Amino acid sequence: MALTPYVAITKPSVGTGVSKSDFGDDVVDDLNRLHTLEDMSIYIPLNDATPLTTSAKGYWRVPSKFDGGSLIGVAACCKDGSSSGEIELAVKNGATSMLSTNITIDQTETDTLTAAVAAVISAPTLAVGDFIEISVVQSGTGVTYCACELTVRPSA
Repeated sequence: MALTPYVAITKPSVGTGVSKSDFGDDVVDDLNRLHTLEDMSIYIPLNDATPLTTSAKGYWRVPSKFDGGSLIGVAACCKDGSSSGEIELAVKNGATSMLSTNITIDQTETDTLTAAVAAVISAPTLAVGDFIEISVVQSGTGVTYCACELTVRPSA
């Protein structure tokens, strides 16, 4: 069986059409779906098998692909949830908080999917070279393998 050579599909620009043959029904019928194809999830581990502490931090440098882009989602998870108290994580761009409500994982939970209070992004804009810091505000008790997920979208 002969393989078809790879053909790059160019990013549509304003005023050009988006064809179903190039992008499929889902993308053409819903342009938000097209944008999600560009999104990238960045996974930032904060600890390992050692229990999480408030001194744990993780970092990510914004690459040129996301210059002028946006932080569009945040989440967190851990292998072992807190046996006492919630986990709270802050996201900062330099000294500026990117969240008006920090990320939380409720006591005994292992993911933000079921958090009683959802995180709220307040400063989403990114620039190449920005140094994003994830820091632990509250560590809970006995939390292992905690990580933060940032979902970022390039500028249009």
